[in-house]
Amino acid sequence: MDFDKESQQRILRVAADKSEGRPTEELDERIASVLELHPEFDSIWEEGDLASIPREINGMIVNPFVHTVLHVIVDRQLQVGNPEYVAIAYKRLTDQGMDAHEALHAIITIYANLHFDSTRKSTQFDSLDYEIQVNSLAYKTE
Repeated sequence: MDFDKESQQRILRVAADKSEGRPTEELDERIASVLELHPEFDSIWEEGDLASIPREINGMIVNPFVHTVLHVIVDRQLQVGNPEYVAIAYKRLTDQGMDAHEALHAIITIYANLHFDSTRKSTQFDSLDYEIQVNSLAYKTE
């Protein structure tokens, strides 16, 4: 899944399908499962193309479209086990007691920072840095 108009339209279609109870195909099911994790986006999808505008949600500036694409990318990595270290880190974090959605967000944050940094610098995504940072994730309880 990419950060493009086609992906944006697909997310909007899946949001409408979900809202109206229509069945979905595999990638659409992944998108729908992400949408289930973020009910705070439900009314935003009704805005169509405007759903890609960053806005304040629960005290944070969020672009619902970008957030959903990032979720789908990392979800796909987990589902196919590639890269393997993502699934290992996710399991380690949840085994340590971290909420599954919080664990996803921890990995997504790393992926997003590296992805957008490489985009800004017009460089290749740094897979080694991704592996190092993901492997260093730990759940800390206070």
